[in-house]
Amino acid sequence: MKVRNIMACAASLAGRRDLCDWLEGKGGVDGDGLRRDAEQMLKCFNLTENEAALDYIPLKREEKLRSEGNIPFSAFSGMPVEIVAVLSEKGEKLCFKVNEEGVSVRRGDVTVRYRARPAVKGLDDETEFRCGERFLALGTACEFALMEGMLDRAAELDARYKDALAAAAKSGGAAMKPRRWV
Repeated sequence: MKVRNIMACAASLAGRRDLCDWLEGKGGVDGDGLRRDAEQMLKCFNLTENEAALDYIPLKREEKLRSEGNIPFSAFSGMPVEIVAVLSEKGEKLCFKVNEEGVSVRRGDVTVRYRARPAVKGLDDETEFRCGERFLALGTACEFALMEGMLDRAAELDARYKDALAAAAKSGGAAMKPRRWV
């Protein structure tokens, strides 16, 4: 799903129908103000997607790469957060070591399984999650309400976000950690 659509849903959840309409291309009275609010909400979306990927629902990737003794992090299509396993061409687990430049492993073709950090998104990008976008809209709305000083609304949205995130994590087979904020 497109980030713009998730943000429009989040704007509606946060009680900002004007921002929702602007994101859906229906225009608005204060274009500059709505553009600033959309930029703020985009930051909230990126925070939410990053939090979900790093703490609740890992973005798992697997890539076939060529090793010359070290695989630089720049060779990966995603941004690795944790290297889970390195496998030989035959599927055998290989010993590896993560260092500041990349992953040290024997020479040859290998398959690397890792958890990735989501890329920073723009309005017209797609989310990397395929397990439902509801939790992303709720989390984005919660962050936006918090940044706008709507504390009661943020608390209400946070409870709904936690429930939706738990459901998404359960369907994705991930462990749910408690989220804390003041």
